[in-house]
Amino acid sequence: MRRKISIVLTIWSVAFSALLLTGCNTSRRIETAAIIENVSVNRQDGEIIYTFYRLTDDEKPWGVDVRADSLEEACALAEESYIPHFSLAKLELLMIDEDVYEEVMESDIDFISTRPSFSPIAYVTLCDDKTMESFRENNRAQRVIEEQLILLKNHNPDVSINYLSIFNQFAREGEESFTVPFVSSEKELKVSEFEIRRKK
Repeated sequence: MRRKISIVLTIWSVAFSALLLTGCNTSRRIETAAIIENVSVNRQDGEIIYTFYRLTDDEKPWGVDVRADSLEEACALAEESYIPHFSLAKLELLMIDEDVYEEVMESDIDFISTRPSFSPIAYVTLCDDKTMESFRENNRAQRVIEEQLILLKNHNPDVSINYLSIFNQFAREGEESFTVPFVSSEKELKVSEFEIRRKK
């Protein structure tokens, strides 16, 4: 009798352990797949595209394109149809193409400021088309851009490099403009300053 109970308990224990381990591995994959590290915004075929880049160790970034008129709409569509249960808590970089910044930048920054789920230290920069291409091809581009943004800020403390400081700049009255980073790519990635004119 004791032997039968021991065998049953052993089988149950092995089955339960296997179930737990499988569940943990699956949960980790789902969680990692839903963590968004970067977001870029540009125009393709006349439409604004938000690309959500997943946190990954791969050499090439893994991105999902979402057609939307704003970051708020893009987030809703992404969670509904493309990346269930996704998280922007680890967002590190928001890149906005210079051709669309006048349409989306202020409203997107305003949206981010109302969402506590966003990382409070996310960098924001404008960029050109070649930078977007580099960003899609290699994960190293993100690290280079972040390093350059920090160097720019150290050189000029007045430049606004994260969404909170840019939000404050848009809300400030009395000054006509402020500067944000601009990343260009000819032979290599280069960060300079770009003047944003406040709407009157």
